Amino acid sequence: MIKITRRIGLAALVLIGSLQSASQAQGLFDPVISVNRAAITAYELEQRELFLEILQRSSGMAQRARDSLIEDRLKMAAADRAGIKLSGAQLLSAMEDFAANANLDLDQLLETLAQSGVDEQTYRDFIMVGVTWRELIRARFAARSAPSETEIDRALASAGAQGGVKVLLTEIVLPAGSAEDLNIARQTVERLGRISSTAEFSEQARLLSVAQSRMNGGRLEWANLSDLPDGLRPIISGLRPGQITNPLEVPNAVVLFQLRDVAETTSQSPKISTIEYAHLKGPADAVKAATQMADTCDDFYGAAKDDPSLTLTIRSESPNRMSQALSLRLMGLDKNEFDDMPAAAGDHPEIVMLCARVYAALEDVSMGQVADNLRSARISSLADGFLAELRASADVVYH
Repeated sequence: MIKITRRIGLAALVLIGSLQSASQAQGLFDPVISVNRAAITAYELEQRELFLEILQRSSGMAQRARDSLIEDRLKMAAADRAGIKLSGAQLLSAMEDFAANANLDLDQLLETLAQSGVDEQTYRDFIMVGVTWRELIRARFAARSAPSETEIDRALASAGAQGGVKVLLTEIVLPAGSAEDLNIARQTVERLGRISSTAEFSEQARLLSVAQSRMNGGRLEWANLSDLPDGLRPIISGLRPGQITNPLEVPNAVVLFQLRDVAETTSQSPKISTIEYAHLKGPADAVKAATQMADTCDDFYGAAKDDPSLTLTIRSESPNRMSQALSLRLMGLDKNEFDDMPAAAGDHPEIVMLCARVYAALEDVSMGQVADNLRSARISSLADGFLAELRASADVVYH
């Protein structure tokens, strides 16, 4: 009788454990948002947030994850109504292309994502929505996106294919040379990202930034959009005055930019072919003494020769071969100006000085290039407007 009771007790414990596991799993796959009755589960939301954190190399993506999943439901529903559906081959090709942009093959990318807790289906869904939406927009707006000859002639006469756009930026560079500093910086940028006032952002730059520009409230001089680093250019071009970039995490620092103003020029801006710069590293006192005596890059040669504790290199490099951290520091400098390079905790300080920018000769701009640029800009605007219409008429319920 005792043996029977024990068996019943063990069976009850197993049953209770199974019920608890099932309850937890059920909660994970419960809908947390409905978009026109299409459910978004807690698991999808968690997965999208993880995935965006990897893509953006930043934390605090919860709201971005919610918004993107809501838009995904709207995009896929619109594509379904239009009868647009990807084939398996199209989807696989798009997944491979996305991986190739990160210099990985598909298996390597999936393995990297899995190590961070992101499953393959999350990646597959993300790619499927992006490509399907692009096909829908092409089908819906291709005829309306073609520019007229008059529009092409006007664009050729004014700014050329590269635009001739200048921007005014304010920067904040936060130290992140240790794990503790990085956590503090990530918390700080969440607060800074909510600022809309250029004066307030500049004041925060004066208080918090470690770049030389802090002495001027982080305010940089007018810069040609074409002079910005490749990774930063499309980010800045998508901002309106007063808006702030997402945090850019580079080695030993986290960087934010606020757009203060935009101006169009009447001529096409030349493209930088190479940048010559000096890089000096060593003990703090030695670096400080060298910078106080140096008016040009060549002046560092004497300082490095007299003090063997200093390491000096002067290089000429194409901007697209530089690290993002170096490009960002050189971006705001004029010839013979220097700035600190963020260093790891306990490491020797480093500075960079801009020696020269070498510009390539302007190339002839073809009508085809201008037409493609105008078409791309117009179809992007039409797509944004269409998505805004879908969002405005959607029934979104938070559970």
